[in-house]
Amino acid sequence: MNEATHDAARVYSRGPLGTYWSGVLAPAGTPASIVNKLNAVINEIMKSYEVQAGLATFGGEAVIGSPQDFAVHIAAETEKWAAVATSVGIKAD
Repeated sequence: MNEATHDAARVYSRGPLGTYWSGVLAPAGTPASIVNKLNAVINEIMKSYEVQAGLATFGGEAVIGSPQDFAVHIAAETEKWAAVATSVGIKAD
């Protein structure tokens, strides 16, 4: 896990046309107590009827979890898409 994903508060959703996700990241080195508080508040917001209904209007759903869960997800997505880029010859500038 790299420094950028170490302190992650997780919020992402899935839709009908594939998976897309977004999240809230804190700067590396943010105290765990702050990251955990942000995560708890964000998770509560994502559980609300208003957010669930809003996501459902376009086929999305909230996936609630811990900062560690989101860091694992980011690492897996990075590995997956790096492999795709490599397999088709895409290189970073």
